[in-house]
Amino acid sequence: MKILIVAGTFPPYAPSSASRANKFAKHLEQQGHDIKVLAPKLPGQDMSLTPEISEDKIIFTEYYDINDFPTSVKSSLKNLFSSKDDKTETEPAPEELALGNNNKQYEESKLSVAYRYMTNIPDRWIGWYPAAIRAGRKLFGEWSPDIIFSTAPPYTSFVVAHKLAKILDIPWVADYRDLWIDESNLQYKTIRGRVNKYVEKWLLSNCSGLVTVTDNWTQNLRNKYEIPVTLAMNGFDPDDFDEKNKNVLYPDHFTILYAGVLYGDRRDPSKLFEAMATMGERAKKIKVLLYTPNGIEDLSDDQKKIIDDNDLHDQIVANRFIPQSELLDIQLGVDLLLLLRWDDPRENGVIAGKLFEYIGANKPILSVGSVTGEAADIIRDNDFGVVSNDSKEIANYLEDCLKKMTENATETRKAPNRDNYARSIQFEKIENFLIELAGKNGN
Repeated sequence: MKILIVAGTFPPYAPSSASRANKFAKHLEQQGHDIKVLAPKLPGQDMSLTPEISEDKIIFTEYYDINDFPTSVKSSLKNLFSSKDDKTETEPAPEELALGNNNKQYEESKLSVAYRYMTNIPDRWIGWYPAAIRAGRKLFGEWSPDIIFSTAPPYTSFVVAHKLAKILDIPWVADYRDLWIDESNLQYKTIRGRVNKYVEKWLLSNCSGLVTVTDNWTQNLRNKYEIPVTLAMNGFDPDDFDEKNKNVLYPDHFTILYAGVLYGDRRDPSKLFEAMATMGERAKKIKVLLYTPNGIEDLSDDQKKIIDDNDLHDQIVANRFIPQSELLDIQLGVDLLLLLRWDDPRENGVIAGKLFEYIGANKPILSVGSVTGEAADIIRDNDFGVVSNDSKEIANYLEDCLKKMTENATETRKAPNRDNYARSIQFEKIENFLIELAGKNGN
């Protein structure tokens, strides 16, 4: 079957968290499908991921960031009315602000905020749309897909898929890695939220099927739309977890790893820090390895205060993001993998993609934050680790881990249900869904 994948981010122009499209393309190619991927060349990406399909299958287009416009206008006006000696440092580019690459405080002007509010519909990637449609039309002159699979966010991917499907009169499927507008979204009750709800409904008017990654979101979409919905969680790729690549950074310590964005207080390691603070000298045998976009600067003032007040500086090792291949090797070499979850009911339907990477690494998982929801159930029901938001309980668990390490009582884990969360198991569901929908269209 011929399948076109429309992705707003695709390696190498993608953050380390955006691996689903890459892995799904790999799965389809391995199953013998004729695939193409349409994606933009995004500036400012860390290039930590590499494509896992043949390069001739990927069509990268140029990308125009519409948020560059007000910045360029203001810079031009400054250059026009300011003398050379009066010129000050220019504002950071919008993509730098979005990607967290600006280390200085910068307050965006009200005019820029208003501009974004009115033009970034459905999101800032909308500037990719013209180039994507041109590339799609050119592609269709020599190759025509049976179905289009579009994954989001960014939701501009859906805008592109909606149009390309209309051009060829073929079905398209929307893959929600995150829900667009629901009660957990800050825009939900705003004018912008109402606009996006209308845009979403309009885009799905010619959509043949929906895919999402949690039970909660599956029910949400079924309640909103009369469109077939299938559940296909994220998962791990066994090829990423070769024991020969294990990298042990601190062999004399009990090591804990967290890699990802902290999102302010939504991914908060404070309870772990507080637990270590109660352990006294025993905590010196623990190393917490953090890999975040900006390293130590991503910790809040309250989190830093816990570290300062309890002299945990040697125990908390904060680093910036590293390439995914290097990170996976480190995951295999640590003793415990840390999952941080927002302690809020709105987190119940969220399953972070890193949970499945942790399962693939076959190491115990400590989930800190919300103790309810689908992610917590997966960990508890399959004996993958411990779920807690109580510093005393976490401290007791760490003490037990240290005791086992001292007694050399640790053993290689083999969680019996681990293989159920391999990506191939989940991707087969999407593959069969696409085949079914394409068949209904006579392809």
